[in-house]
Amino acid sequence: MELVVHIQDQETLATALDQAVGGVAASLPRAPDSRAWHELQAWRAAARRRGVKFFLTWDWLVREPELPGAADLLEAVAGLDPDGVQLRDLGLVREARRRYPHLTLQAAGNLGIHNSPGVRLAASLGFTRVVVAEPISLKDLALIRRQTTMPLAVTLAGPCQGYPGLCLLEEYLGINCAACCLARPAVTPETLMASLETFSGLCQLDVEAVQIAGELFPPASLAQVIGLYQTVAAAAPMERPRVLAAARQVLEALGDTLRLPPPETSPGPLRHPPAPSRPRPARPGSSGRHRLWLEARDYPEAAALAREWREPLLLALTPDNYAAFLQEHRRWGPRRLIWRLPAAIPESALAFYQKALETLGQGGYNRFVAGDWGAVALAAAAGGRIYGDQTLGLRNSWSLQAARECKVTRSCLPPGQQPEHWQELLAAAPSGSFWGYLYHGATLAVCPPAAADLTPPAPLHWIAEPGKALLVLKAPVNLRDLENWFRQQAISPLVVSLPHSPRPRGQVPAWLAPPPRGPSSREKIAGRGPF
Repeated sequence: MELVVHIQDQETLATALDQAVGGVAASLPRAPDSRAWHELQAWRAAARRRGVKFFLTWDWLVREPELPGAADLLEAVAGLDPDGVQLRDLGLVREARRRYPHLTLQAAGNLGIHNSPGVRLAASLGFTRVVVAEPISLKDLALIRRQTTMPLAVTLAGPCQGYPGLCLLEEYLGINCAACCLARPAVTPETLMASLETFSGLCQLDVEAVQIAGELFPPASLAQVIGLYQTVAAAAPMERPRVLAAARQVLEALGDTLRLPPPETSPGPLRHPPAPSRPRPARPGSSGRHRLWLEARDYPEAAALAREWREPLLLALTPDNYAAFLQEHRRWGPRRLIWRLPAAIPESALAFYQKALETLGQGGYNRFVAGDWGAVALAAAAGGRIYGDQTLGLRNSWSLQAARECKVTRSCLPPGQQPEHWQELLAAAPSGSFWGYLYHGATLAVCPPAAADLTPPAPLHWIAEPGKALLVLKAPVNLRDLENWFRQQAISPLVVSLPHSPRPRGQVPAWLAPPPRGPSSREKIAGRGPF
């Protein structure tokens, strides 16, 4: 197994090289200057001299105005010639394969690969290794390993306790990873011991690489920490319990020396979204096609809303909602119901969703909203029409084209409050590329249930769902003032999402409510209700 240490300075690099690790990884800054490039070149050269692999992590999304600079950055990265480049932005992946086929591409952890369909999609995109998105259980990793031969890597005790590929905190509120409430607390002997025990399990799963964050440890302790990982990896399976017991004693002796001092700078103030500005005129050639979808909290609410709502309804595909729907499926039509696939579907739950999509497809239900690439792969395999959500990370025209090649029909507009936030992206994309939210209680982070014990920033609160804790805006994002502008820009459908909102259950919002509707003559003949 290859042990890869993430580095951020010369001291961390020197410690990792002295410990003869399998690889080191450095992050590409958003706007690297000549000094940063010189430093990366020096680090790569030092690693090569010691026979250690050098990886570059480019895991941030490129916005449309940044595309010209991104092309130059990609050229410089190719010239750096790392042993692998970890990428998140699908547009960069597509361009790297086209322009620099010699580059070895790896799927970054925040690309959001949580299951084997996502791994297979990554293979089709040209990745040679996938950093499986954490948090993930050893059981699910073992199940993924049985389904694919793709080399896998896992990040242990990364800087975030949530699913990094599903985080929208920075785009909505300007909260970066360092200032986030989900930033992992200081390393303690207990947390590092838990990481070593997980690492011991990974050694038996045929995982090709494990990444640890060297920047989380003081330089004086990093060498000892790396040594503990290497000792566990070198031990025979029968010897690992004894090795772990010895490691526990070492960590207890290290005590507080594992902790980094607190940062000297404090996070800046929260970003408050500006008020919507006056809409701009339509682009020439826009179709003007416009539909509204209403998203229900659960199946009982969808059934209640359907009695007066004539447009399609959006509903989360959960075991409870699906079971309730099957009991009344004859009362619905495929054009009346769209299903939202959950993000971060674990491998152990995959069979339910594969069977559900197969059955829904047989009934003509073939429209799905997907928020990660595993869900996209599932829906594509079922022949579905896919509406990609904001968490897919499609922020430029390159990535939109790559998503279309992955069968994503339309993509959700990125977070924003004013037409100016989307103008350049809309101008660069074909008309009809986008759908959007008109009103929704935005989920800005998805985490394991234990994260709900953390204190969230003031605009947010925790909402518990089975197996997850969601960090949601208290006040829903309301873009009703931009509805005409959305119509002019051919952004369709527009979604009014009731989950996580304070609106009364089972009631169509007054500003959407159509005239009452009784059953049609066809429905009366068929003996069905109005939905």
